[in-house]
Amino acid sequence: MTSATDGRRLALVAAVVGLAAGLLSLARLWIANQQALTEVIWAEDGVFPLCVRKAGFLTCLVDPYAGYLHFVPRFFAGLVSLLPVEDWALATNLLAAAFAGVVAALAVVVMRRFGIGWFSSVVLGLLPVAAPVLSFEAINSLACSYMLLLYLSALVLAFPERPENSRKTYAVAVAALLLLTTLTIPFAGVFLALLVVQVCRRTIAMRASIIYAAAIVVGLVAQGIASAQAEKPRPIDISGEHLSSWINSLPDTLLTYWPGLRLGDFTFFDVFPVSPVGVTGAFLAVALVIGGLALLFRGGDRRVGIGLLLLTGVALGAIPVIISGTNNRYFVVPVLLWGAALMVGLDPVIRRARVWVVALVTALVLVVWWPAIPANWFRSTPAPPWSAEVARVEAKCTADPGFTDRIIFSPFWPPNWGDALSEPTHPDIPCLVVWKWG
Repeated sequence: MTSATDGRRLALVAAVVGLAAGLLSLARLWIANQQALTEVIWAEDGVFPLCVRKAGFLTCLVDPYAGYLHFVPRFFAGLVSLLPVEDWALATNLLAAAFAGVVAALAVVVMRRFGIGWFSSVVLGLLPVAAPVLSFEAINSLACSYMLLLYLSALVLAFPERPENSRKTYAVAVAALLLLTTLTIPFAGVFLALLVVQVCRRTIAMRASIIYAAAIVVGLVAQGIASAQAEKPRPIDISGEHLSSWINSLPDTLLTYWPGLRLGDFTFFDVFPVSPVGVTGAFLAVALVIGGLALLFRGGDRRVGIGLLLLTGVALGAIPVIISGTNNRYFVVPVLLWGAALMVGLDPVIRRARVWVVALVTALVLVVWWPAIPANWFRSTPAPPWSAEVARVEAKCTADPGFTDRIIFSPFWPPNWGDALSEPTHPDIPCLVVWKWG
């Protein structure tokens, strides 16, 4: 088989996986609530295009939100804002699915070019739309697109092309990805540590590593400037209690890969009280760190890549929690990266296994995951329905053209009617804007 044939086959498989990922991302909402695709605009996914309608695309692109830049969601908001406001919910959901599909396709390409088997590469591409943990809140949300960016960036740096095989176009594409990721979420600065490891191992060419590092640093500088200029900076509350809460939540978070299981007090046979070991989370966190470090020093590109995924997951989970407190969103990327690490570790076994064995195990996993495939009610319920909210605001402005209303997105967001937000990224909407938004 020629190199050109291999390339065409990879492109075809990646495209199919990308399409499947996008459809699955939409399906998880639709299965849970058939109104979700047309009636749910999730939180920031609504206030960002509203900002564009009020203040313009470039102003909103660089306006800090929660104290930092959100480049990719803001960019998509510019596209959504071009459409009639009644179509914003559907447009937002379709764009989120398309973005998830692109990330899935690129993940397949990255892992195949590294040398991971076809089946494992496909699974790694689908994981960021199929993992049960996404159903709580993050599935098919443009505001959560940073999770997909972090996942893909981690794969790219943990499993890079060998310097002798890498092309200039590939290096430019990776640099663009890292820049977009850092401009979207400042915690991407942890990827500088991955770069150091790979440069020391000479698995990334020095010239490429300089370009990658420059992309991350430029993004961090931009984030720093935005944070310094934010009218309402991100509140910083560094606390050991936050970290302790995150550690204690690790076991139950990993058990989302088996929906319904959790660690907690229960009464065995309705008579015997049983409590989980209180330090289970701490043992798990220590095991992840020690295991990751051990793999870094055991040699071999695959082992090092697995170790980097384990450690990156710990960093991307613990750092934001220590700064801001526990939030379910801070567990999604770690769970994805740890799942990816397990898949890469199993790849040699999968490649040696018989097809029927792989098919049987896959079917069993799908059966176990099925209860968590539909998005959680919290994510999929229109609250309020978008068409009703648009009608309400238009009726209000018809009655009082000089009025300024506050529009609400699902799930009855923002809280406190947006008092924690600042203009122009704010739900206040003058009726003058309403008359122009058709």
